[in-house]
Amino acid sequence: MSADAVYQVILMGCMVILAILILVSIIRSVKGPKIADRIIAVNMIGTMIIVIIAILSVYQAEDYLTDVCLIYAMVSFLAVVVLTKVYTGIYLERRGIRGDIAAIEDNLGHQDMAAGRKKGPEEQTGAEIQRRQKVEAEEGIQTDGKAEANPERRKK
Repeated sequence: MSADAVYQVILMGCMVILAILILVSIIRSVKGPKIADRIIAVNMIGTMIIVIIAILSVYQAEDYLTDVCLIYAMVSFLAVVVLTKVYTGIYLERRGIRGDIAAIEDNLGHQDMAAGRKKGPEEQTGAEIQRRQKVEAEEGIQTDGKAEANPERRKK
């Protein structure tokens, strides 16, 4: 057997192994049990297909297949990003958690307060200022240096 024949047998063996692994990943993507497992399985399938295309490029000595491989890698990456974004949206919706910018800013504000760091007025975001003004209006607090308008709050 020549070195070329051994090389081709090794490449074909790798492609057969990858094909078997793709079938196992397809089963995992259908079976689950969680959506995260399915997303990872789809990502694995995309990665293994990229490797198979690269092996075919070497096996058939066709340079254009490497371009196809790179384009497929970009498309596969974007597909996983979109699937993850959809999954995150569904997860947050089921939990009743807001996923908008105001919720993110609120979470960051809570983290700062938990760390004992208070933001100055120049560091506060628009949502934080609105939230502070709303609380002050509800409690009758004036923060411009004047006395509090709510006398019950002073008694506490």
